[in-house]
Amino acid sequence: MDRTERPVGVIVAMEVELNTIRNAMEDPGHVRISGMDFYQGTVNGRPVVTARCGVGKVCAAICAQTMIREYAPQCILGAGIAGSLQGLPIGGVAVADALAQHDFDLVAFGYPLGYIPALKNEYCPADRGMIDTLTELAVEMSVSYACGTIVSGDSFISSDTKKQQLIRSFPNAVACEMEGAAIAQVCCMNDIPFSVIRAISDNGDEDSKEDYPAHEAMAADVSARMVLAFISRYRGE
Repeated sequence: MDRTERPVGVIVAMEVELNTIRNAMEDPGHVRISGMDFYQGTVNGRPVVTARCGVGKVCAAICAQTMIREYAPQCILGAGIAGSLQGLPIGGVAVADALAQHDFDLVAFGYPLGYIPALKNEYCPADRGMIDTLTELAVEMSVSYACGTIVSGDSFISSDTKKQQLIRSFPNAVACEMEGAAIAQVCCMNDIPFSVIRAISDNGDEDSKEDYPAHEAMAADVSARMVLAFISRYRGE
């Protein structure tokens, strides 16, 4: 099958991030694999498979590998909510040009923070065509956006001290979350084009515990609208 005829894959962590996407799909089929719900259908005639992986890098990696094995997507887009690291406002969108795992630490052996031996790099570069499509859509939809590194780790960042540490380690980081870099690593190792978008719900500082629940639904809606626009626009290779 030609790559452009295969479905666009979309992975989110939480139900609030999934609802709008799933509701836009025409007659989605539902399968539960490895404790995760996969929905396959179409959006505006374009084939799509989407799944809610759950929170954290292990769940995200299992979901991405399962999606690749079961559905052979032409690309995978990670989406959802994140904390801002360098000025992107709440309600804005971070578009990943690369992803890194900020809690993967082999520094004691002389490697940079986030260095993954399997990739021989600390960064997973996102697909250029997907990046260009996402940034074009952000402009057209009048959504504030920043393109840069999205960093992932198995912790919710709610400390300015930790936030500044992340910025020092990853100077181009624009947002922090808990799944994207795991999706990216799986895609890199399977040669699947990918990117990640994250709508900003908080600023990764001491106010995040209040800001996140206050802006969760709004940020999830921004993310979902970007995903649906991407599905309609993206044509792949």
